[in-house]
Amino acid sequence: MSKRARQRHRPHAPATPRPALGQGPATAEPERLLLEQIADGGLDPHLSALAQAIDARLHLLHTVRSVSALAMLNVGDRVRINHRARPRYLHGVQGTILELDERSATIGTHRPVGRFTSGEIRCPPLALDRVDADTEPHPRRPARS
Repeated sequence: MSKRARQRHRPHAPATPRPALGQGPATAEPERLLLEQIADGGLDPHLSALAQAIDARLHLLHTVRSVSALAMLNVGDRVRINHRARPRYLHGVQGTILELDERSATIGTHRPVGRFTSGEIRCPPLALDRVDADTEPHPRRPARS
């Protein structure tokens, strides 16, 4: 006997009709109604326009976040490369900001890292986290004899 044959048959609950856009209770969330309209195919003629508008909005939000992150950085700040950076072997690398331009920050490390043989890495600002001097581990000093 197969597993499917051993299972109890459970009747499906009857589907409740969804209210059309602009109808239904006043407490319904507009975003949920929009998502339901898309899922039901009610906005199929407008999908490419919606996709373009969403893409443009996401690009704008990314640009705003990047500019805000760049504004928080200064030359000389200690930073750590976070999980957003590629290649992945850069994750956790620390350095000092050497230069800032309108789109990115150039950080200097104390040693070459991977293909970055000069020790200078150009990064987008969202790939950097500031390292506070208070939270940075202090280098160990040799014990005095």
